[in-house]
Amino acid sequence: MEPAAIYGHHQPLHRQVLAACEGWRIALCSGNAQVTVITKLLLEQTLNSRSIAELLAQLPEANEPLLVISDDNLPDGGADLLMDQVRARPGQGLVRFLIVLPLAIADERLQQLWQQGADALLSLENGGSGLGLRMILALVAGGSSLDPSFDRRLRQRARARSGDCLHPLLTPTEQDLLLALARGRSSREIAALRQVRCDSVRRQISHLYRKADVCNQRSLLAWALEQGLLRPADLSGP
Repeated sequence: MEPAAIYGHHQPLHRQVLAACEGWRIALCSGNAQVTVITKLLLEQTLNSRSIAELLAQLPEANEPLLVISDDNLPDGGADLLMDQVRARPGQGLVRFLIVLPLAIADERLQQLWQQGADALLSLENGGSGLGLRMILALVAGGSSLDPSFDRRLRQRARARSGDCLHPLLTPTEQDLLLALARGRSSREIAALRQVRCDSVRRQISHLYRKADVCNQRSLLAWALEQGLLRPADLSGP
């Protein structure tokens, strides 16, 4: 789909993203023409850079929320080095990372970037489908997101490590609940965010305990880390 057609086709979603990103600094770090064109078209007032060094030199000292969109093929390092260096900036506040990758990326690299703390992984082939916009909405709301193709591959790797007969993997809803618990949300806060009853959330948490064969939240989070369903970065808070 051509960039102009992408804008027109997803215009309502685009307006939602612009509204949600108010107060955020958006930074693009990529030399990929497709990533650059789509990002510049759909997101206003982005900081544009082609390397990690160029991005770091442009970032302001103001402690405002930062969303970084990048690929994994930068001239001075990959997306993992980019994430490490941006997070290490003195005074750096909340920062979220959306990494755009080709579908042909190796499973090992995909797993590495997810474990390293990427907040969203989007396939280059789905960049114009509207999925990227929905991912941005999830990120600025404090969530994380995976391209469905990447999600299936990571789940398959988790099954291979744990064995299908040991622990069933979680549904997307259960995964979101687990992530909220990892980030310190209470059942009352989760209920308010989801606009459901608090006792419904408590029942879902109890179901997670049974699924993991644990009896408390601490053990649940430890189990999720062992199974690859959570990353250490998920425990640090949004």
